[in-house]
Amino acid sequence: MKKWHKSVAVVLGAVLLSTVAIQASDLMRNINGNLVGLAIEGEGVCGAGSVAVSLGSGTLCVDRYEAAVAETCPVSDPNTPFDTQKNLNDTACESVSEEGKMPWKYVSLAQAQQLCARSGKRLPNNDEWYALASAVRDYGECNTSGTGARATGVSTCSTPSGIYDLVGNVWEWVDAQVTEGVYDGRVLPESGYVDLVDADGIVIETARVANEDYGKDYALTNAVGVRGVLRGGFFGSEEDAGLYAQNLAVPLDLKAPGVGFRCVRSL
Repeated sequence: MKKWHKSVAVVLGAVLLSTVAIQASDLMRNINGNLVGLAIEGEGVCGAGSVAVSLGSGTLCVDRYEAAVAETCPVSDPNTPFDTQKNLNDTACESVSEEGKMPWKYVSLAQAQQLCARSGKRLPNNDEWYALASAVRDYGECNTSGTGARATGVSTCSTPSGIYDLVGNVWEWVDAQVTEGVYDGRVLPESGYVDLVDADGIVIETARVANEDYGKDYALTNAVGVRGVLRGGFFGSEEDAGLYAQNLAVPLDLKAPGVGFRCVRSL
């Protein structure tokens, strides 16, 4: 089987935190009519940096850009877990959605949830993220073959509604978790190439051979403990970043240079 994993490690004190980037395609294929439809409602009701998108579950204000650090924060571009914690310790510090800023890295799931809440928002659910990312038409300009994250919104890696970098740049936390290998009441398959997904893009079946229908994407799972969910790939994924990229095996407290987040708000 082709080697698919790439490691990202962060030292926090004496503890080494590591994550594995997973196999996924740089080309979305066969998006069918069962996916939740998207319709642009406009930016005015959502405020600067966000756009209103109509999903099957209702209208959602979605940050156009991956979360970045506001000017009120002590550290403008966190490059260690300690930088993120220093910002969180400042009650005036919050995340923003602005073009041309470096995405906020080295942030755990709980920290991402806290930062979204400070600005009256939240992390997207997995099904919301999947519906939004399904609209990405061309992965060619997405940051999937770089040496690090780049400023938000600097390329044409976007959806028709102007949501940037859902694929690549940094992995994005979604508001979901896996407990002892079970997601939403269903036992996940073993790690492997995506062979079937549910309506929210979560893997149902895996195979040893890559499936073209799912862009030759790979799903990583873990049947032990409580795990977080990352979607989309990161700057080092190369051709493996894409819609079906899903890492369902990361520790909830993972903080790494290839992991960030995006905020949304329900209308």
